[in-house]
Amino acid sequence: MQFFLQFAFTVVLGAGALALKTSSFTFTCENKATVSSSFIGQNSDVRVDTLACSNIIKKRDLGARQTNVCADTCTTNCFAPSGGGPNPYDCQVISDAILYDSQDVGALFNIASGSTIYMQYSTCETFFVNQASYNETYCRTNWANLVEYVAFNCQSTQNAHGGNCVPPDQSWFVQVQTAP
Repeated sequence: MQFFLQFAFTVVLGAGALALKTSSFTFTCENKATVSSSFIGQNSDVRVDTLACSNIIKKRDLGARQTNVCADTCTTNCFAPSGGGPNPYDCQVISDAILYDSQDVGALFNIASGSTIYMQYSTCETFFVNQASYNETYCRTNWANLVEYVAFNCQSTQNAHGGNCVPPDQSWFVQVQTAP
């Protein structure tokens, strides 16, 4: 439960900001290595990993700063073509686990520059990626809401198979998709 306070956000991702402008972008962690793993939620049934990926972000050096992006809006992109996303009820388990942590650990979490947090339950996986050159703070409740929204609204009936939500400055994104 105190996972977010205990592990270091050390994963660097190579998803280019330009690639996120297209709604068909699906991020894949290349040469994935699990740095740490834990379980969250009231029943400890949602897996949370810190991952190391070989596709590294080229960050701009804007100096160290901490930015709260909790109130940022983001645009939802559903991944075409159709194929069906994850079972939205599996994603709802992740959303509930994040909300549980919000009440148990705290509403906010920090994520280091170029890092990701990956969560999986059954057919659903989600991750929060910080693409900025500085650390960011985000709300667990917002992430939980995004997971549920994308899971239920980016399905085959919308000609989609999952999706993401990206703010205008593309400094971070949340993605929801079918687990391998």
